[in-house]
Amino acid sequence: MNGATLGKSSRLRLLRHGQASLGSADYDRLSQLGQTQSRLLGERIEAAVNPDHLIWSGSMRRHHQTLEGLSVHAPCRIEHGLNEYTVSELIRSALGQADRIGLDLPDSVIFEDPVAHLKTLLGWFPEVLDAWQQARFECRHNGSWQSFRERVTARTPDWKVAVEQGQDVTVVTSAGVISTVVAELLNETLAWQRELNVALYNASVTELALDENGAWTAITINCTRHLDTPNLKTLA
Repeated sequence: MNGATLGKSSRLRLLRHGQASLGSADYDRLSQLGQTQSRLLGERIEAAVNPDHLIWSGSMRRHHQTLEGLSVHAPCRIEHGLNEYTVSELIRSALGQADRIGLDLPDSVIFEDPVAHLKTLLGWFPEVLDAWQQARFECRHNGSWQSFRERVTARTPDWKVAVEQGQDVTVVTSAGVISTVVAELLNETLAWQRELNVALYNASVTELALDENGAWTAITINCTRHLDTPNLKTLA
């Protein structure tokens, strides 16, 4: 879903945080590679945005640390509504109700060592998302999919007004939030959202603009041209 940036008009830019610490006791902090990704992302954004761009961010540590790497100079609005669902809790709830909902279970080794088995985990996780989206199981920690969707898309009208007025809007958040927002604004299906959710690279750029009819259109989705070597491209 990579693409080249076109033209120079006001845009909504959704940035995924740099690589966090998968497999550690505290996922919610950037790895050393994640810090490098954030710095390179910052260089790209600085060259692309208008000087008076608006910055929004979730309130998680990995969001904050990505912002530090961006070295942004504009005021930033911290929005708890832009925080990610907790993947581990969603999986735990799904596993606990797997028999009832008919969820296919992968080998338990992927949970014991998610770093080594990330490809398998990402291939299976959309099944969990699908069951959550259909309200086939309950997750006390994350609540319902509907409540998550409403929470993360709540500010999109504000972003549209800003872009209509000629301002760039930059949002630093997570893969589940970005995929949900983009699917909503582009009128894509939940299946499309699930595919994007697990495909978004760390420190990737997704850009949307408004056409002459005021509808959102994708300029680039999941773009990583600023991460110019393969070892800089990570999925978790």
